[in-house]
Amino acid sequence: MSEYVERFRAEIDERSVRVAFPEMTDSETPIWAGSPSFFSMAGHYFLATLILVIHLMFFWAAEGPDVEGEGQANFAIGIFKWILDVSGVLGFVVVLFAVAKINHYLNFSTSSRWTTTWLLLNGAIPLLMVVADLSGKVLGSFTEEIPDSPQWFQIYYLILGIFSSASMAALTVMYQRAFRYAITDKRIHIRKEFLYFDTSAHGISFDNIENLKADPSIIGKVFGFGNVHMVTASGIGLREDESGIGAGLAANTDSTSEGGKRLTRAAFGWISAQRQRTTVDQDPEDCLYGIRNPMGIYRLINELVDIR
Repeated sequence: MSEYVERFRAEIDERSVRVAFPEMTDSETPIWAGSPSFFSMAGHYFLATLILVIHLMFFWAAEGPDVEGEGQANFAIGIFKWILDVSGVLGFVVVLFAVAKINHYLNFSTSSRWTTTWLLLNGAIPLLMVVADLSGKVLGSFTEEIPDSPQWFQIYYLILGIFSSASMAALTVMYQRAFRYAITDKRIHIRKEFLYFDTSAHGISFDNIENLKADPSIIGKVFGFGNVHMVTASGIGLREDESGIGAGLAANTDSTSEGGKRLTRAAFGWISAQRQRTTVDQDPEDCLYGIRNPMGIYRLINELVDIR
């Protein structure tokens, strides 16, 4: 092994790495081990903060004092508060669903299904409570046997915002710690253990790697972390982001029976649309995600590939 490779090997505890990766064979020599850095999940923490701010704004609009004083700034703030107050739960739901859609469409690191589901639940909870309350009142006018329906109180903006954002931050910490990576003289190991039931482990042999890419973001360059992507001949490491609209139009035919489906796709395809492109996979399960010193690990893998 080269001096560069030996430098990495000398910095790890081989025994602890083998314990963490029981699938590692005896013929392999551990050289490096790591995991996503705390700042690699900065997007998730920002999203949790944004959702908390949205909850607080609607709570302030409903329960806060009127904006007094003269000046354009106070006038603009007063109009903004009035709009939020008048729109109420409906406006809150529209804003939350819009954030969920934008986050999903732009294919950020936060555009995963579980994050999108979390955003939609934040908007669905008050909506369902208001609908249940209205339904109970309508049915109550016809019969007295309807049980009391849940009511939406303005304080719930504050309670739901704190609970939701705190749970998001806690899940993000657990998600970050769920991934562990190791590099041996034969392959790259990726292991996931999230919430004790979502587990996986796989290895990528150096012989199957056709291309490498290291892409530290602007924030990553500041805090010293980034992703290293391994692309194989079988397509591991690549992701096809398909647009719902594009996919729908491509599937169209000229048959009359498909007319209704084509109309439906054209009208509602935007709901599931994402930008259509082939790019490297940002999933922590398929790359060395958010690791420290990504350019150094990039060179390390190249050195090991060359040695083989």
